[in-house]
Amino acid sequence: MVDELRLNTKLIGFDGIIGRWDFCLNFVYLCMIGTLFSIPASGYLMSHIGNFGEFFSMNAIFWEAPWLLKLWVLPGTAFVLYIGVSLIVRRLNDINGSVSRDTNTIVSVLYALSTFGLLFPVGISVLLYLLNLVILLYMIIAKGKITGKYPYDYRKEFNWGAFFGTWIWGLFNKSYKTLWMLVLWLTPWGFWYALVCGFKGNEWAAKNRDWQNLEEFQKSQETQTIVFVILSVLIIPIIYFLIVMAIIGAIVFTAVDEAKTSPEHKSTTLEKLDSAINSFGSLYFDSYEITADENKFYVSNNDWNSYSFHEKTDILDFAASLAASRREKSSKKGERYSKSTELNRTKIYSSETGELLGEFKLNDDAFSSEKPDFKNIIKATMNAYQFYTPTKN
Repeated sequence: MVDELRLNTKLIGFDGIIGRWDFCLNFVYLCMIGTLFSIPASGYLMSHIGNFGEFFSMNAIFWEAPWLLKLWVLPGTAFVLYIGVSLIVRRLNDINGSVSRDTNTIVSVLYALSTFGLLFPVGISVLLYLLNLVILLYMIIAKGKITGKYPYDYRKEFNWGAFFGTWIWGLFNKSYKTLWMLVLWLTPWGFWYALVCGFKGNEWAAKNRDWQNLEEFQKSQETQTIVFVILSVLIIPIIYFLIVMAIIGAIVFTAVDEAKTSPEHKSTTLEKLDSAINSFGSLYFDSYEITADENKFYVSNNDWNSYSFHEKTDILDFAASLAASRREKSSKKGERYSKSTELNRTKIYSSETGELLGEFKLNDDAFSSEKPDFKNIIKATMNAYQFYTPTKN
């Protein structure tokens, strides 16, 4: 029994106990590993969802994925599950103060089901994810009967200065592991590594610098925390905001100044704006054709397959706005056009095969009734954006 309840803070291991602090730190590492395996699946799902309604059948879309993707995601998820269960078992041993095989098995099975939630229908997945959240919150909040009696360790306090300051904080405290943030900041792992810096901050700072006493160490870290919180939460966002507003202001001022000078300059400005819209459209579309009844935009199959559902929605919206601009420019009666007037007749086609790839197809029946059903309206709106996968790449 003594061996079964020894302290074991390793990432993987079913024997022993683990306290709240080390459990949280290891769980952050686990999230970093899980992100590595989940990114390909997320990218595939987002690029193969045809409408909002298919968000509720992502499990079916996943099973249609290439086998290479499944061979990456499923074993990776199993590996993440193995680590997660080993952490939960040790945490339960600490919370209970003993090894309870039945409790460990029940909780581990529930956690395993939630880990593979993507494989189930959306309703079951949501319930499993909520259950997973409850389990994890319990692991974090519950005080261990064994580690709860351990003496206070100042190194196991979250360092907010290290979390907000990361690599800059690391330079001040000779903690050069934080320089990894320069590589990870613009990746999905940036936030997780910032958490690692927060968890390990006190330990790194205490080890890498000479401190006269604990009071000096704590005062220094408190001061750094205040500085980096102010920088991250107040000063840096304000600087970014002022820079963006200055750029926007300069653009607007220039446009207004040119427009006021003369009709010729106004015409030139509008032509430049129109040219800019066309240039931006060329980033997405190989060509387009505006007819009396339809706005046809053509994209390559490879580009279309690489876009997520959200990106495809933005592209269709932009195509409708571009079509409205074209129609308004060519109108001789001064008609007004907008994205809303053009969305229904705007279509995205394959530039290689000519097949339909995207359209906005709103079911008007949901709105025609004297007493429209709110549920049907929501469903019709969610399914209005229709996207299709080309038959050939």
